[in-house]
Formats: sequence, C-alpha cells, structure tokens
Amino acid sequence: MKTIVLITTATALLAFTALAQARTSSDAEMRGYDNCVAAAKKESNGLITGTSYLIDKVPGSTLYYVNATRWEDGERKYVRIACETASRGHNLVSSVIEDGRFTNVDTRVTVEIAQH
Repeated sequence: MKTIVLITTATALLAFTALAQARTSSDAEMRGYDNCVAAAKKESNGLITGTSYLIDKVPGSTLYYVNATRWEDGERKYVRIACETASRGHNLVSSVIEDGRFTNVDTRVTVEIAQH
C-alpha cells in the first residue's frame, strides 16, 4: 500500500513540474527582452546574459528579470537586470541594473504517509 501511495505521489509531482518547464518566448516577449538587454548594454561593459530569464505579465505591461555578468574594475561581476515593457515589448518603460543575481526561492514539498 505504501508503494502505491509513493508512486502516485511521485507521478503527481512529476506531472506538476512538467507544467513549469521552460518554453520558447513569443515574438512580443522576445522583443521586450531584446529591448531590455539593449538598454542594459548601454550602461555595461561586456554584458553577457544567461540563457534563461523570468517574465511576469501584468495587465498592460511585461516585467523581465535577467541575470548577467559584466566587466567592473577588471573583473567579471554578477548583475541582475529588471525591466518593464509595454505595447507588446515595443516600449521600454523602465530598466534597472543592480549587483547580484535573481534566484528562485526553494520550494519544499513534504509527503507524510499515514501508518496503521
């Protein structure tokens, strides 16, 4: 019985994580990303972005969160870029570059199995 519960739980968790997989950006998302990175490159020396980024869509605009590195004082430094675009990525509303990186908050799923 325990085995069936564990297998069912594991299958459900795998199915749930499949919904959160990375996907290719739409044309509007990519346009906004490109505008965001172009603005950051103007303020950076040798900016290199990561291969993935986070998007938060809100009514009327899209927020982008991008990790990157750039040269500062002869060393590569981690920076995080936050941008907001409107009009399907055509208009850059704001752009901020700060030291550090965006990180995912670790989620913890615990499963307790009742014992007889």
